[in-house]
Amino acid sequence: MTPGAYRPVVDFSDRFEVLAAARLAGPVLAIVDARVLRLHRHVGRALAAAGATVLPLRAGESAKSLRTVERLTTKALTSPRAVTLLAIGGGTVGDVACVFAHTFKRGVRRFIQVPSTLLAAVDSSVGGKGAVNVGGAKNVLGVFHFADESWLCDELFGTLTEAQRREGRLEAWKMAVTLSAPTFRAWCRRPPDDAELIRVSRRLKDALVKRDPWETKGLRVALNFGHTFGHVIESLSGF
Repeated sequence: MTPGAYRPVVDFSDRFEVLAAARLAGPVLAIVDARVLRLHRHVGRALAAAGATVLPLRAGESAKSLRTVERLTTKALTSPRAVTLLAIGGGTVGDVACVFAHTFKRGVRRFIQVPSTLLAAVDSSVGGKGAVNVGGAKNVLGVFHFADESWLCDELFGTLTEAQRREGRLEAWKMAVTLSAPTFRAWCRRPPDDAELIRVSRRLKDALVKRDPWETKGLRVALNFGHTFGHVIESLSGF
């Protein structure tokens, strides 16, 4: 499919090594949060079994730069364009990998998002947006490159702190507030568990993105509720 073309959300849920064994074939690149590799050794073992080239990345806003994309590209030069790329980590890893997926040899064959944070699972791994920071400004150089599929591996969320879980839960509740009054009312009556938060918020976001995949109709602006001021604060504080 043409890089940048809209793809609907396609989710697979299981342990990482099960999905890797079943769904990886051919050349594989994996951009992985170094912390995930340290805390979840089975991820590294599964990637090794698949013959993947692993590109560790220290997550954080400092990673979202053209320098990082260039470094990853240099390490991956011998890989063919017909490669499967996995982004394993939180939002910053997903952003960098998305830019890489779109630009490496003019677009990789297959792009898989594997969110390791609740926030990435409910939000950033859906919608096809990836960007890096330039000149101290947030997300000013970016692409649309929708994932072919996403893997939701519950064990990766097991090492999150309660604060990190709250980040993801609040983003999911925000989507319910802005995108679905019936969902908001239902959740007020019976608060959802994290599995339901992920499933429903991904569905809500994708339904909106499908109507405005490249932000040309003004509909996706609803997803920026709360983000715009947050990004200003991030930029002014040097992240």
